[in-house]
Amino acid sequence: MRQSSYLLLTVLIALTACSRAFDPDVRTGATPQLIEGHPDIRISAIGFYDNDGKPVLDVDTDVVYNSLIFKSEEGAFKAGVGVQIQAMAINENGDTRLAENQSFEVNVEEEDRRIVESSETLNLQNRLDVGPGQYEVIVSVTDKSSGKTTRLNSNVYIIDPEDGSSDVTHVKILGIEGDSDKAPYPITTYDIPGRVDSLRFQYYVTKTEADPEMSINMSLIKFESDNEPPRNMSGIQPTPGSIEYRGINYNESEVNEETNRTLRTESGTILIEYTVPRPEWGNYRFQVTAITEDDDFRKARDFSSKSNNYPHIETSQEMAKPLAYLMGRSDYEGLMEIENPDSLKRAVDRFWYTNLGSADLARDVIELYYTRVEEANKQFSSFKEGWMTDMGMVYILFGPPYYAERSLDTYTWIYGYDRTDPRRVFRFQRTRMDSDSHPFTHYILQRRRGYHSVEYQKREEWLNGTILDRSR
Repeated sequence: MRQSSYLLLTVLIALTACSRAFDPDVRTGATPQLIEGHPDIRISAIGFYDNDGKPVLDVDTDVVYNSLIFKSEEGAFKAGVGVQIQAMAINENGDTRLAENQSFEVNVEEEDRRIVESSETLNLQNRLDVGPGQYEVIVSVTDKSSGKTTRLNSNVYIIDPEDGSSDVTHVKILGIEGDSDKAPYPITTYDIPGRVDSLRFQYYVTKTEADPEMSINMSLIKFESDNEPPRNMSGIQPTPGSIEYRGINYNESEVNEETNRTLRTESGTILIEYTVPRPEWGNYRFQVTAITEDDDFRKARDFSSKSNNYPHIETSQEMAKPLAYLMGRSDYEGLMEIENPDSLKRAVDRFWYTNLGSADLARDVIELYYTRVEEANKQFSSFKEGWMTDMGMVYILFGPPYYAERSLDTYTWIYGYDRTDPRRVFRFQRTRMDSDSHPFTHYILQRRRGYHSVEYQKREEWLNGTILDRSR
């Protein structure tokens, strides 16, 4: 499946959590902030003492290529960004001052036109010299062609060793590609790229001589989470206690891996790394707990392992799963039972060609359908792929809404000029969790019996090809 560019809806921004974690000791990684015409960036920052014993901030910034404006010049595609990284020191009263500032420009030049639509990223790694204390790191990226800027921030703390205390930094994730000569690189997002074969967790321990011993426990935890396509639009509404409603249940987890280490004679700043194969689909937390005689410290990094080519659709399995919105339940269950990739690919092709008849018509419908699947992945993903969410389901079937309205807890999508027509108005309610410790903005479609006919009609338009006329 070809790479598709972002379809940005200006009213649908920041649906998922930003880089701020719900717990200051837990980082979730950045998630897309899709604002039309603005660079799509993700950041990660940690503070520690380098090999010379100096306090520093390491800031990793990713800029998605297809969010930049490229110009064709002299046989190459060129784009550029201006980057500003500021470290704002925060005192005990909450007042801030500029402690360090870096500004620079980066130019991108590529002969291959595919970079214009590539969801790969420009990776920037910067180090700022600072002192001990609390900081707000602010990263601003400006597209040199459009002049539009995206800004993200992250809070970082560096201990003062003179107060005699120990500490553990936040955890950084590095991706390792097994068949590539590419060096391990920082992953700034919640989602782990499909090309990654192994994950390396990296953090620093500051251990003072006053602490004779430090015990460190490292564990990889998997949380219970919803991993199924949503129910029909006219189906039964998920109940507040169900996993469909909750999304992730942080109260139900299992430890996949665990290891312990003891620091006895070591002191100063110590780099610790732990490498694991990329885990199977699911939502995880790598947690570090360091215990001394007088105190204990906890830091964690949450992440999600999704389909191998996420957010793109390339394999037969990835093409088969989104057909849940077009197939009857028994047919879909039969499709999912096919394990051989070649047999599954033939079954997917047979489904499309049997319904559409013409190979040319099928090709155009298939391209539109999976383009919307990929766009849903880019816009609505959180704890699971965007196509599997309620918003993703409606978006794939109906396309972008004519109008979208947002209130405190509700999104309303309107497909038509008559806002009173209940068959063309879809409301998504943000779920209320029994705890505030939920980092995702999770919206559930308010299901209605009346949606049965309009959902059936839209499915028929996909299966007879008339969806192409309505999408133009």
